[in-house]
Amino acid sequence: MNMKLFKIFAVLLFCFFVQPGKAAEKLPLTITDTVEINNPYFYVLRNSSANITVDSLHVGKRVVVALNPIKIKTAKKNILLNRGQIAVFQPKESYKVISGQFFEVGFQKNHPKLKRPDEWIEPGKNNVVYDDAEIRVFEERLAPHDIREVHSHAQRVVVRLNLVQLTDPRFHDVPKPGSGIQVPNTVKYAEPIVHAVKNTSDIPLFNVVVEYKLEK
Repeated sequence: MNMKLFKIFAVLLFCFFVQPGKAAEKLPLTITDTVEINNPYFYVLRNSSANITVDSLHVGKRVVVALNPIKIKTAKKNILLNRGQIAVFQPKESYKVISGQFFEVGFQKNHPKLKRPDEWIEPGKNNVVYDDAEIRVFEERLAPHDIREVHSHAQRVVVRLNLVQLTDPRFHDVPKPGSGIQVPNTVKYAEPIVHAVKNTSDIPLFNVVVEYKLEK
């Protein structure tokens, strides 16, 4: 091989091996989406959304709950949410979160019959932010050391935002060690219940509750 051909060959090798490596360094390398809850009633993802082509067979409405400031792009507009704010998307309605962390709470289609608490007593001191014929979403708030009297819940998902400790004052004015702790940026599924709640902490309770509505 003469020197001219050797130089051409060396340049081609450099372009082939080195340049793609530089480009690859810009790609995100971490996987952030996880399935948090998957039961017959809810399908909850962290930092991901249900695939409307594949998952629309079993996932209906979806509620995005922001864990920090997020930007959502839809076909019609951009949506900006701060921590604890929500956006509701109908079945087959697509969107993309451009930045930020969030939970997507999906309602399962064709779920079993909804369970009911022993009685229905509307909870007070909460702020309803979305309400339709099937679901509702409310900010569960309670001032430091305040009490929410006996009330009911349907099947629901709770997104916890503030680190507080709760107790049912009917049974324990002081919570048992390690019980009732609301760990921030976590999510849980809860069955129907009738209870009372006391916030034993020095900061306000702030949860976002995504709940099925029961027929009256």
